[in-house]
Amino acid sequence: MMPVPRFLCLLLAAVALTACNRQGPQVPKPVDDNTSVPQRHDDGVESVVVNPNAAKAGAEVDGNGDITTPLREFKSGQTVYISVPTKFGRKQGERLEVFWFNQGKSQKEDTKNIQGPFTVFEFAPTDTGAYNVEVDANGRPVALVQFEVK
Repeated sequence: MMPVPRFLCLLLAAVALTACNRQGPQVPKPVDDNTSVPQRHDDGVESVVVNPNAAKAGAEVDGNGDITTPLREFKSGQTVYISVPTKFGRKQGERLEVFWFNQGKSQKEDTKNIQGPFTVFEFAPTDTGAYNVEVDANGRPVALVQFEVK
């Protein structure tokens, strides 16, 4: 058995070595609030914010391609026009793509190059229900238009 003073000395030495090996309090890291960087989710999907005026839906377009009266409800078989204005930072010759979805199912895809103040896409859906039309410029989403076919 070990004498008590020797045991106490070894115990004090172990406590002293442990205390000397401390790194100090954890300093919090600064928060980077850089909102210009797109938010990514765990699944790798990037959040996108689109301008609500970046595209409109309607049943008629004027000579420039602008929607004469924006609509949110259409009849089955009625032609739906999606008009995308060139303003909002897009330039002549850039490629626009539209993807028409009815209740999550793809209905039609179309691609056009910007050639004027408005680029117009059209589709005459026959399936009823809620539709979402995504407009992409050069592969990035720029507009989302929602309407219903009754």
